[in-house]
Amino acid sequence: MELRTYTLADAAAFERYVSEFWPRHIRTLRNYGITVHGVWTDLESSEPRVIALVDYSGGDPRSPAEIYGRSDDFVEDHRHFDTSLIVSTHTQTLQPIASSPLQ
Repeated sequence: MELRTYTLADAAAFERYVSEFWPRHIRTLRNYGITVHGVWTDLESSEPRVIALVDYSGGDPRSPAEIYGRSDDFVEDHRHFDTSLIVSTHTQTLQPIASSPLQ
């Protein structure tokens, strides 16, 4: 699993990112074996941030992410959102403990 944090350029970019981009993105990623377990906003940050918990079928994020990145769905997901408005992305790889409900 990955915990992905996206910092947006401003409040307007943040609003478009959460209201327009992510709803479609969540549905599209399912077609590529990528499950979004949740998307949150970071209320304690002074910068507009979105945090997503993402899981990849088979455990290796590279293959599904590469296939998605070459797809028409990727182009369509990003068509109406200027990705330069994402000023930083941070990815943490997570390993669930044996008793975790998300395995």
